Amino acid sequence: MTATDFKEQSGIIERMKGLINSPEFEQTFASLSASLPKSKQFLLKMELKRLAQPCNYYIDLRGHVDGDVKPFVYLGKTHHLDDTARQIFENGVNDYGQYTIGVYEEVMNADNNFRVRHRKETEERVRNALAQRRNGLQLPDPTNTQENTEPEEETNNPNKLVQFGYYISRCEERMNYGIEVEVRHADQRFSAMTTDLSVGGCKLKIPAGRQIVVGDTLNLALRGLEKEFTLNLPKGLTYQVLEVDEQDKYNYLRLKRLNPEQEGSFNQFLQSFIHGNKRRYKVNLDNTTDAVITKGYEQYYLPRINTLPVYLSVVDGQVSSRFCLTSDYNKSVWHYFLDEQQLSVLSHVLSAKRLKLLLSQTSTERSSILYCFTHAAKGKLYFYAATDLELAESTALREMFFGFGAGKPSWRVFHLNLLKTHVSQSINEFAIPGAVNTQKPFPLIAGMLKDMHYIAALTEISSAEHRRYYSAYTYQTDKLAALNKFGLSKALQAKPCEAIAIHYINLRAESRYLYKTTVLVRNKPEQAPISSFSRDFSTGGLQIEFSQPVDFQKGDILLFELPDLQKITNKHQLSGLPYEVMAVSKSRTIMNLKIAQTDYHVGKAFFQQLIQSNRSKLTVAEETPKYPGLSDALRNMYVKTLNNFAVFIHRKGLRHDVNVLGRGAQPNAIHKLLQLSQQSSKSLDFSLLTKEHVLTQEVAHFLKQMKRHDPSKQFELYIRVTPLDNGQLEFSSHYDFEFKQAEDLQIFILDAIEHHVLFSFKLYVSRTGKLDSEYIAKEIGYISVYAIHKAKTLEEELWHVEGVADGVETSAEIVARYNAAACTAQQQARMAILARDK
Repeated sequence: MTATDFKEQSGIIERMKGLINSPEFEQTFASLSASLPKSKQFLLKMELKRLAQPCNYYIDLRGHVDGDVKPFVYLGKTHHLDDTARQIFENGVNDYGQYTIGVYEEVMNADNNFRVRHRKETEERVRNALAQRRNGLQLPDPTNTQENTEPEEETNNPNKLVQFGYYISRCEERMNYGIEVEVRHADQRFSAMTTDLSVGGCKLKIPAGRQIVVGDTLNLALRGLEKEFTLNLPKGLTYQVLEVDEQDKYNYLRLKRLNPEQEGSFNQFLQSFIHGNKRRYKVNLDNTTDAVITKGYEQYYLPRINTLPVYLSVVDGQVSSRFCLTSDYNKSVWHYFLDEQQLSVLSHVLSAKRLKLLLSQTSTERSSILYCFTHAAKGKLYFYAATDLELAESTALREMFFGFGAGKPSWRVFHLNLLKTHVSQSINEFAIPGAVNTQKPFPLIAGMLKDMHYIAALTEISSAEHRRYYSAYTYQTDKLAALNKFGLSKALQAKPCEAIAIHYINLRAESRYLYKTTVLVRNKPEQAPISSFSRDFSTGGLQIEFSQPVDFQKGDILLFELPDLQKITNKHQLSGLPYEVMAVSKSRTIMNLKIAQTDYHVGKAFFQQLIQSNRSKLTVAEETPKYPGLSDALRNMYVKTLNNFAVFIHRKGLRHDVNVLGRGAQPNAIHKLLQLSQQSSKSLDFSLLTKEHVLTQEVAHFLKQMKRHDPSKQFELYIRVTPLDNGQLEFSSHYDFEFKQAEDLQIFILDAIEHHVLFSFKLYVSRTGKLDSEYIAKEIGYISVYAIHKAKTLEEELWHVEGVADGVETSAEIVARYNAAACTAQQQARMAILARDK
């Protein structure tokens, strides 16, 4: 077979370039080629291996290209390439890891080559000649009055805002195709142009200023097509406006066609036209590329959320906490609310009375500050909790709660946000054009979620150094009994609340394999070993099980001996292998361990060789959740309602950039402030957040030292807003690390509270792991068929994400921390600013 025989699989080939010699090749190839026959899979795999073979051919393009050919030395051999070919060569070597047959063929088959141009021009002439001989309906020539371009870019600004959980699905393919149309709206008639077209809808470009809103009905006469064909559409076509994108000079309307079944013959013509001209006019990929971006950034963000989503069931007026969606970064919140019997007290904390108080708020964001502390007595743990709304009723009671509670090590402060949800939001509705979304909730899962109406998002925003501001309040010790009203009852038995881990398909750094073998464990070399057996292993760690509970703790360094595996190797000495304890089960019989940091770890080298030699014989360890599909459903519900914001840090070479922000269905206060502070409406300006790269430089410094599983690093952002006499607003932003002394920060905040309006936000920065390519494989594969360059650009953007920050507003807490008496005035001032229009 020739390379042209694999034209339809060009997307798969492009995706697999850099993985041909990697351990992930088989798994990724199987997922991407699952729809192909086995024979085609075999031939495609052979083609990939052929392309990856090292190449010694010289490349000499002198006389074969228009460009300026210059000598180019690679590994001692001199090729003669122009700039285009050199770029292709370098990109190919970077993809394959060396100079291969694939690199050679990419250079020789580039569009700058005279031979390639001649072949394409000949093919085009043959197609045109055949088209002229056809009978029946003639298709329009793109060189006539029609446009064959993608919608123009309004700006080159790289900043973008990604809305989590927002997908636009299309049941059919849409083509980038510009034709002149006459728009009839109410009593108006005016000309416009389409930018894309499908049987069921289109996108319309109209001059700015037309009063058209979502829900309006438009009638379109397709004047451009009527010049070429007899369409027999005397009444035109009727559309409904689904979305309006307002730009400076033009507005773009997303339209859905109404009653398309009434024009059957036109539907058949348009469908044939689109199917036959996918390559010629370019299929519109906007919704699919948007889905890749959204899903990719969601996958980076959600496993690193510091907020704990608590799913609340409401039945007959009774509220109970049913599930919590946990990550490695919010588990501390989950553990804090476990009592002495390891049972969750969240149903008592998030009581119906407390939720009604939150729901009574008039603002769009129903949030509060939750203050908590615990008291241990007679082997029991007693919880005390109060919101700022409850403490606002009595100054004396608030000062007593602060003064007494903050004096205890268990003092915590949480941002509490109440979000409305519904079981229908548990499904991801997106499907690539022409495909059917087969995702449906399991009946068991749907039954579990049918009574879920709210999500309480809990984010810990306290820190040890801030306790002193609260504990400074004085109180009368003989009146402490007044705090009992905030104590959680031990008499009422709360309904159980379960922790469900956020699940993605393949976020582990490496595969784990099931294997049972003897492991002898020592704490010190001279101690007698404790016998255990392995449950699974990888090159980087082990999971082992003991017959009796053990006393080891997270962070302990243990020495392993593998007597049974030692019998199959003389090359490696499998004793005294250092491993670090990462987690211990509640029963204290199962432990997860990773290799301890050493210059050379014998265990890692042995298991690498073992896996490479026996991969086909080993069984990959798959985690089986208790309720299959529940984690995905809870994740979908949260991502469509969350009110936090996300900041993504990209790294390209030595440079770090912040140019992507994430948001939920409702924008956070930071998004509104960024909008109000912009000098121009043409592009997004993040300077209030990044502050001339101050944030980027600080984050880059910490990311260089952080590892993927390290705890998040916290930063506080303060935005001071000053209303001017002329009605304008003046903005200034500062980070906590810019203040050398705590006293300097206190002076700034007290001044901002007294003379300005203060907003504050907490950012939890963590290092991202690798992207799960399988999660977006279908979308990338679809895009690759029509625009391989676009698929590659999307993958490069996502692969360059190195860090993510989970952001939450803390304005109410910081005012209460420094000057509780000013809480009401500052809250009213903040609401007035956020209610402004740009």
